[in-house]
Amino acid sequence: MALAAPAKPKINTNPTQPGRDRAARRAPGKAKTAGRGRGPARVSGDTRESVRDSARVVVEAECGILVYPPEEAGEPWRAVFTENGRRRYRQAMTEAELAAKLEKVMERLRACAPDMERPGADLIAHYLDPDRLPVAKRWSRRHADTQRRLCQRFAAPVIAAVSCQDITIDHMQQIVSAAPTPSEGERLHRCLSAMVTAGIKGGYLASPRLREVHWQAGDRPVPEPEPSTSGESALWVDPAEIPAAADIASLGQALAAGRRGELDELMACTAAYSGLRQGELFALTTGQIAPDARVITVDRKLIEVAGQLYVEAPKCRKYRSTIYPVRTPQGYPLAEKLATRVEQARAEQQAGINPLGLIFPSPRGRHWRSSNFDRRVLAPAYQAASWRDASGNGDWTWHSLRHVFCTTALFTWKLDATDVSRMAGHANYRITLDMYVGTTKGVLDRARQATQ
Repeated sequence: MALAAPAKPKINTNPTQPGRDRAARRAPGKAKTAGRGRGPARVSGDTRESVRDSARVVVEAECGILVYPPEEAGEPWRAVFTENGRRRYRQAMTEAELAAKLEKVMERLRACAPDMERPGADLIAHYLDPDRLPVAKRWSRRHADTQRRLCQRFAAPVIAAVSCQDITIDHMQQIVSAAPTPSEGERLHRCLSAMVTAGIKGGYLASPRLREVHWQAGDRPVPEPEPSTSGESALWVDPAEIPAAADIASLGQALAAGRRGELDELMACTAAYSGLRQGELFALTTGQIAPDARVITVDRKLIEVAGQLYVEAPKCRKYRSTIYPVRTPQGYPLAEKLATRVEQARAEQQAGINPLGLIFPSPRGRHWRSSNFDRRVLAPAYQAASWRDASGNGDWTWHSLRHVFCTTALFTWKLDATDVSRMAGHANYRITLDMYVGTTKGVLDRARQATQ
């Protein structure tokens, strides 16, 4: 870079030799020799005279950085800039060393990211901080707990001690590939993608490319890709995943023979023919059921987070109402049984043995924990109803009962998909159609008719 004093301000000074005219202006014996033998200039910008010393050259680099070349041999190159409201400095003995230091400074200043020097632990803390989101868009307790566990288990060991500016795609790849399975890797990828977005908005990161990673098996066996039906949505539920009415009846009978008899059978039939999720059933109270209208108002659910039980709004924080039939396809008197159970629960509440008025309480009159319910109630019933083989494998789960409700409402009760989506709590009717009707329904019939 030239050290010559320009004839007027804002003269571009790309690689030159140390200025001779500036030395000539000084008294004999005080000529400047800094910069000689330093090689090609690496700091680019426009030069001007220093405000305090017209004989001194100042280089105005990018982002408001001022570079001061050395005036005497052996002096360092210096740079001054303002970041996050503070005046800061960099210096090095050579121009190349200073330019290398300024690269990171310029990256932060260009991106308006003043927190890139902070450690990755601060990035993780910022991502998990609920205050970074508006109140209406804050995560649910369960999602927040999931993100916290993913960060603690996978992200923190890799990037917690690394400066945010030094986080690379290799770090992100290492995090995602640490997941034990492809599905867990995909969930971890979504977590990192959201973290990068939050980091860029919060001034911790600058590059959106950090999210462009995917799970890699490495030395582990690669699972075969699961086949899907051509033309169908990823939401499509194969009919084999949906129990028939006879299978629901078998499960109900197995539950009736269990510890709590008819109450567990009623719970399964309510799930299968009203569409309530398990957490919504655990939180169901007498005040939510209108036996005369056969309507259930879904305004709460039960979740378990880090061993603690919480009652909160339903999924997506959306209330809804659903209906249940007088009898199930197998003849189970669901409406009568639920009406009787409502009266029993009210009596239990008055007696103090069911203080919350729960329709399906635990044996102690409290909320069920899903782990306890699955182990004590469902596991033996699944075996008795042939929903599980000797190894514990099977296609149907408790959530399969929601599929029963939706398909029964669509194809047996002949309800419109928009009505079913509202009762089931889907975001829109398109999801209902993609899951249960599909996009290829009737293709062969239409093709056969067209080719006659």
